[in-house]
Amino acid sequence: MRRRWLKNNPLILSFLLPGLLVGFYFAIRGVFPFGSSSVLTVDLGQQYIDFFAYLRQTLLGHPGQLFYAFNKGLGGDMFGVFAYYLLSPFNLLVILFPADMLDVAAFLIMILKISTAGLTMGWYAKHHGINGLMIPAFGLAYAFSGWLLANSFNLMWLDAAILLPLIVQSAEALFTKGRSIAYIGWLAAALIINFYTGYMIALFLVLYAAYWLGAHAKSWRHAWRIGLRFTGASLLAGMCSAVVLLPTWFQLALSKATYTVKTFQWRFEYAPDRLLSKMVPGSFNFDQMPSGFPNIYIGALGFVLAALFFLSKQQSWRQKIAAALVTGFLLLSCMFEPLDLLWHGFQFPVWYPYRFTFVLCFWFLSLGINSLAKIETGLSLQKLVILLIIFGLIYGDVALNLKHFSFLTFGNLVFGIGSLLLVLVWLSLDQHRPLWFGFAIVLVDMSGSMILTLNQLAYLDHRDYHDYTAALVQGANAVKKEDHGFFHIGKTTIRTRNDPMTGNYRGADQFNSLLEPALPKFFGQIGQPEDDGSVAYTNGTLITDSLLGMKYFLTPTHAQNSLPDAGQRPDLKWYRQVNQVGPWKILQSPFAQQICFAASTDLLKQQLYSDTPVANQSFILQAALGKDTDPYFSALPLPEPTLSGVRRTTSNGTSTFTKVGKGRHTVTYRFKPQAGKCYVLTLGSHFANHLVNLKQNGNAVTLPDSFNDTITVNVTPKKGLQEQTLTFQLNKKEAWFDNVSLYQADVGTILRDLKQLQASGWRVKRATDTTIAADVTIRKPNQMMQTTIPTAPGWHVRVNGRPVSVKTSLGIFMAIPLKPGHYRITMRYTPPLLGWGSLITVIGLLLTAGWWYRQTRK
Repeated sequence: MRRRWLKNNPLILSFLLPGLLVGFYFAIRGVFPFGSSSVLTVDLGQQYIDFFAYLRQTLLGHPGQLFYAFNKGLGGDMFGVFAYYLLSPFNLLVILFPADMLDVAAFLIMILKISTAGLTMGWYAKHHGINGLMIPAFGLAYAFSGWLLANSFNLMWLDAAILLPLIVQSAEALFTKGRSIAYIGWLAAALIINFYTGYMIALFLVLYAAYWLGAHAKSWRHAWRIGLRFTGASLLAGMCSAVVLLPTWFQLALSKATYTVKTFQWRFEYAPDRLLSKMVPGSFNFDQMPSGFPNIYIGALGFVLAALFFLSKQQSWRQKIAAALVTGFLLLSCMFEPLDLLWHGFQFPVWYPYRFTFVLCFWFLSLGINSLAKIETGLSLQKLVILLIIFGLIYGDVALNLKHFSFLTFGNLVFGIGSLLLVLVWLSLDQHRPLWFGFAIVLVDMSGSMILTLNQLAYLDHRDYHDYTAALVQGANAVKKEDHGFFHIGKTTIRTRNDPMTGNYRGADQFNSLLEPALPKFFGQIGQPEDDGSVAYTNGTLITDSLLGMKYFLTPTHAQNSLPDAGQRPDLKWYRQVNQVGPWKILQSPFAQQICFAASTDLLKQQLYSDTPVANQSFILQAALGKDTDPYFSALPLPEPTLSGVRRTTSNGTSTFTKVGKGRHTVTYRFKPQAGKCYVLTLGSHFANHLVNLKQNGNAVTLPDSFNDTITVNVTPKKGLQEQTLTFQLNKKEAWFDNVSLYQADVGTILRDLKQLQASGWRVKRATDTTIAADVTIRKPNQMMQTTIPTAPGWHVRVNGRPVSVKTSLGIFMAIPLKPGHYRITMRYTPPLLGWGSLITVIGLLLTAGWWYRQTRK
């Protein structure tokens, strides 16, 4: 037993060591439960953690949410979202934690994934002639590689790094022994768990197969036979994963694929020698995330051994040439735009560039493993000199350009050179060189790189996440406990644009890489913050609240100013308070529409326009009522502003204000409100990204961080009719006041018309995550059943039991023209191509079983 344990000890250490080191690092940084911090940073804190909450709800009683979510914006397919973010088996751990402690679950998942990456690389090294402590050394070099550390919070990509060594090892077994099952299984797992990184692995496998055939094929016939075996096994892996890939491909075609680059430039994206800066430990900072160089650090030992692969006489010339071609292609992919696009599915990444470089880290380490396994003596003087020249030139180039690398310091260079020299000393020893020495070098090198890298990130406080999540769940549950209807909930706070998923309620916010483009477009047209991958319902009006079915609003009590503000909504004073729970006042709208209501068919013809949100809101309500009246909002001319510390220039009727001198730099407008009116300010898209701070009568008005279209800002006085001042504090050198306009509307007129529209809503009989059954009454000719559910090919609608075709209104919503009468409506959602994908998967599994049976018979 003891001998067996000792024999397996290197692999156990390969698993434990990376996780213990990362856990110890975060414990020192005070991550909960060791302190008050968390691992939530960047998208992990703003997006993935909310998806974990949604996954937890799905696993604990809402399986239909796998297919559709009514809190994905205003509703949308979720199967593709699961395929990208949530199908990792590690994510099952979320069911062990309460909703407000999922940051701890994310911490545990991160540690386990990093540990498992070390284990699989150690396993690969062991099967390629590495023994003793060098097995966990290579595991640590991989688990703490530049790519994995820089993406440690992008949890959905880490499984690819875990699976890659297993896939390559099983591919080699396929090539040499004809064993196919492991290869098919691991590759199918990679494609199912994350289709995006699975695609990258598939591209790399083509390169690896070409390398192996070029290096080892005995003849053209041998190469042809192995190539066919590889192609067949790869296709079977694709067939086995078709149940996920086909529906996901369909959703991609409707969402992310609409941003595919159709033209590109044949150019280098940066000077090639800049990549050398990433061969230094800790070569990372926050600025590298939106746009930086590829993260390829694998430790000094990994780089030296990869170089020795091409210097060693133990490697055949065929191996060297094949390896050089693959290496050249991978390196070229890190800087040549067409190849970079190829790896990313012909879409430029939004943040986190060069996402495929985990395959390059693995490739370099695999060359290093091959090289170390064949080293029988210490380095010759000739090789030592060559290595000193190569790495001397590399570090010399980096040192000369150090001022261009904000992510590097002189200390990084000294640390890297020290690690490099120790590696050269160790490799210069004879074949009895102590393994503990090599292991210690890698341990210090990679641990130092880990500390330097993770120190560059700022993390959310645990209590900020915990307290807000607990409060949000409490408020949403209080509403749902009293009202079991089908409606949306709004709020005047926001932590992320995925709050509805964390709170488990139907909201209207969403941050999602697979967001259908029609939703951001519509949100921009009605004045809500949006960009290509997210929307936020934070700047609504009485009209948009009603039309989108915002029946309830959560707004903090005066004692809870600590909750993150989403923007002011003084017009909520026309709603009535129905409850107060914890930190929330719960307000109910007396004139919110149902999610489905009877409206004029004029909506089918109504066009909406960019940068005219107030006019668009009037168009929608007028068309829904079949009216042709004056707009609800009328422009209120702004008087000349009062300037302080700014200079004004005007061009084509639009003003640009530039800072002058020191002190306050403000532009102040004034207006006199009237009784019974609401007021909306519009701000053009140039006001995004904190161009200004805005105050109304001295009180701060929260503006959204990002938006691509003109937004509305509610500036209705909270009480009284005193003169209002709108003061813009410039945050940048100059500010173009694009589309700054003030509008007023008569509240009585709006409420009267909203009440009129409210009279013909549907009556929901049954609602699940994917099915709605309801009764609706159409009272007038030229009316239709209008929903605020986005049109999607997966919806199947029946009227009185008969299937009907669905039309689209306002470029987004499902609508069904009907004659006057009473109708039973049934709506059911099924992800398109799920049936075909399931059939292909079953066929793939049967063919794989047949192949396995044939192999066992042989």
